[in-house]
Amino acid sequence: MKVEIGDLWDHHDRGRWVVVTTNIGWKKDGSNPMGAGVAKEAASRFPDLPAKYGARCQKYQHNTAVWPFRPGKLILFPTKPLDAGQPWLSWRSDSDYTLIERSAKQLAKLVSILRQEEKFLPVVVLPLVGCGNGNLEPKRVVRLLERYLDDTFILVEN
Repeated sequence: MKVEIGDLWDHHDRGRWVVVTTNIGWKKDGSNPMGAGVAKEAASRFPDLPAKYGARCQKYQHNTAVWPFRPGKLILFPTKPLDAGQPWLSWRSDSDYTLIERSAKQLAKLVSILRQEEKFLPVVVLPLVGCGNGNLEPKRVVRLLERYLDDTFILVEN
């Protein structure tokens, strides 16, 4: 995994896949609450994203996996677990190292599938997952991601 300073969305504007960190939850209207950070920016760029991802979260609940939102070249990456009693408040939780590890494994597998479909090595750009609004320790997260992500992944810090 490469690390660079920059803007995630500059990479997206150049046609690269971008990882969007999420919570596993939904509001009364069924949409995922994407009210901060990269998720909020993605929802602003793709207004149908919260409804589609919220439906996915309702269907798979605790087992919601990494998911490609193809129209936007986005990959939704759960970092905050479902609050089953109050799914609309899942966003308030801290991110979870175990969930990030599961999501990193799934991301690596998904990208290998995308490589086969697209017949080239897609570059995937991700933020420092779980460390902004998720309150996790950046060094620990980077070490965890490095176990699963090769040099076709770029970790962008701003």
